[in-house]
Amino acid sequence: MGREGGVKILYISVIVIALALCAGGCDKLPIPGAKKGKGQQATPKPPPQVAPRTDAPPSTNAPAKEVESDYVYDPTGKRDPFQPFIAIQTPVKPVDEEIPVTPLQKYDLSQLKLVAIMVGTGGGKAMVEDSEGKGYIIEKGVYVGSRFGKVKAVLKDQVIIEERYKDYMGKVRSKDIVLRLHPPREEE
Repeated sequence: MGREGGVKILYISVIVIALALCAGGCDKLPIPGAKKGKGQQATPKPPPQVAPRTDAPPSTNAPAKEVESDYVYDPTGKRDPFQPFIAIQTPVKPVDEEIPVTPLQKYDLSQLKLVAIMVGTGGGKAMVEDSEGKGYIIEKGVYVGSRFGKVKAVLKDQVIIEERYKDYMGKVRSKDIVLRLHPPREEE
């Protein structure tokens, strides 16, 4: 008998011990639907509980109970709990001035690359390049990007563009986007 025979004997002995332990406790458990044996007694059922009568007239000596009012939720001025926290920012188109749609407004700002800046006494000008390699000259006040971003300032190493949008509450907010001449990953 080798190692395999010893493993088989071990498995069989574990199964026999488990069955013996299970069988030892079975005589104390009632079997549903089986007839009562001589060692088992029927357990008495508890008597049914009688519910108090509610049709009796109230006594005149009892104090009157105050009726609680139901709570009503008022959502005025509160955020809708089913709206996502991260909402899509809707761009705001300026209504006070007529904006001619330029080729620069077809692109998102992430698709434009700042390639040159010329700063002088009369204000700065910059050149941006689209994803196709075509260059455009921009200056302060020009609308750039598909979200109606307006060039706020042209500095010696960056261009600041202001975008206005509506947040999830409907308020008009603005954010500044900076296009750098030499992005940090290219300076190394």
